[in-house]
Amino acid sequence: MRYGGGDKKLFVNLVGLSMSAVRLDYCKIDLKFRPELLQAGGFVHGGLLATLMDTACVPAVGSGFTERRAYSTIDAHIQYQSSTKDDDLETVSWVTKRSKTIVFCESIVATASGRTLAKGAFTFKV
Repeated sequence: MRYGGGDKKLFVNLVGLSMSAVRLDYCKIDLKFRPELLQAGGFVHGGLLATLMDTACVPAVGSGFTERRAYSTIDAHIQYQSSTKDDDLETVSWVTKRSKTIVFCESIVATASGRTLAKGAFTFKV
């Protein structure tokens, strides 16, 4: 594994997401709806959407390395477009450019029925 924490219990485990596809420069993760993902107004928390997009970028970025290495998000731009109260979520992320020290990644989180909730652009220091 070139990304993630191996057997460690990490934040992503707490969130409950599952990786459904990883290939070079691409990752898709899924998250089943749970009521505890809502904010006080009754909608899925915006911070969760940001987490899903950032987290899905990690395997996409890591897929380009032959060995495990450290890297981290250094910039994130998020555009919230819609909300949901009870849908399962799907997030896809893909690398748009790689250099020796920086990787750019874009991401979309949508409902399982395909309604886009947010888009993001992320930059990683590698």
